[in-house]
Amino acid sequence: MKRKTAKKKETIKILGKDYKVDETIANTIKSLADALHSHEVALLTWVHKSYKKRKTKEKTQFEEALNAYVLRIPEAEKILKNMKEHDEGLKK
Repeated sequence: MKRKTAKKKETIKILGKDYKVDETIANTIKSLADALHSHEVALLTWVHKSYKKRKTKEKTQFEEALNAYVLRIPEAEKILKNMKEHDEGLKK
């Protein structure tokens, strides 16, 4: 007779609440969270390096909308401020 092994459960936190889920589900959620974080970093870098340096008349409607979207990322203003301070520190 074959014994069934218990599935390994991991605790993950979603919006401050703990959930016990299968290991594969936890790994999938972690992969998606990492991909989302990379996407956010890329968007914030675009705003920091490209958008902020353009003059107002050069900005297209799409760029204005994309900038507004990017600023909805949690703590976006703080992150952009840190990027600017870091760049200024490298110039010295």
